[in-house]
Amino acid sequence: MTTIRFALAQLSPLALLAGCAPGLVQTPVTADTHWVPDAIPSVMRPMPDEGGNGWSAYAGLFDRAPSQDQHLEDPILEGAIDIHAHYGPDTYARQWDAFEIAARAETRGMRAIVIKSHWTESASMAYMVRRHTTSDLEVFGGIALNVSVGGLNPMAVRVFAEMDGHFGKVVWMPTHDSEHEVRTNGETRAFVRVSENGVLLPQVLEVLDLVAQYDLTLATGHVTSEEMLAIVREARRRGIERIILTHPGLGPQYTDPTPAELREAVAMGGLVEVVANTLYSPQARAPMVAMIRALGPEHCIVATDSGLQGTPNHADALVLSARILREEGFTEDELDLMFKVNPARVLGLEALPG
Repeated sequence: MTTIRFALAQLSPLALLAGCAPGLVQTPVTADTHWVPDAIPSVMRPMPDEGGNGWSAYAGLFDRAPSQDQHLEDPILEGAIDIHAHYGPDTYARQWDAFEIAARAETRGMRAIVIKSHWTESASMAYMVRRHTTSDLEVFGGIALNVSVGGLNPMAVRVFAEMDGHFGKVVWMPTHDSEHEVRTNGETRAFVRVSENGVLLPQVLEVLDLVAQYDLTLATGHVTSEEMLAIVREARRRGIERIILTHPGLGPQYTDPTPAELREAVAMGGLVEVVANTLYSPQARAPMVAMIRALGPEHCIVATDSGLQGTPNHADALVLSARILREEGFTEDELDLMFKVNPARVLGLEALPG
């Protein structure tokens, strides 16, 4: 088998700078640098680039019978917030569009949702949903810094933040296109890196400055645990207080920290995202419940990560998660922290009375 080399990956940022325009001052990049040389790429492409992408592995995987709305009711839904709600259309099978998800969430008494795409900003979609579908439900958008938006692209973040309505809320570091996920899965396709030789790229620093400037929420994405800690550390140094630690422990291709690393990130203010399908999966439930107990519900958020065809819808997923956590001995006050209070806090929303 022919090995396809990642040619650019062998070059350091300063080596790349050396090949730029004559006379360019090769200023060392430090944590305080406020410009980003375009010659230091965050998106790395295999040579030759055969067009591989982050959704190929999912093609056909979720082409299954649609799930049915179970119409589950539970007190947990009143004022609940889902910070991770996938919607269609997408590059692989999603069962509901953003209008359908929002209408159901509002009907079931939820307070807010953050609609997410791995491939495009969703602040504009949040604007449209608010305008045409809902009255009381708060709908926000996100952006994941994957290859399709140019990787660690500060201009994409600016557009997202300044979209009409200003409903952009969450900035995810790379997810399906992260270097960590691509390398862990043994894939040969373009990826987005956030560090080189243990040092965060300057684009990460500029993105973090924009998150702080626009008062957005940072989510760590599918990076290594070491990169997660470096990102959280730098985010706090730059004044970012609202940080989501993206579903740790979900699998090796995602951020998979040790308990000590997770405690360190939480100590710096990160809130740990626990997604619903890990709770109603018999294999994953025990370690997730143990993680919540070890860290404390005051440091955790339950989100759905729902949207795939054939899976429970977002409202049903929250109810199923709450029922399981009750069976595991968590109190109603602890559930309120994870489903309502902490999600509101990480999105910068005011606490509801009562």
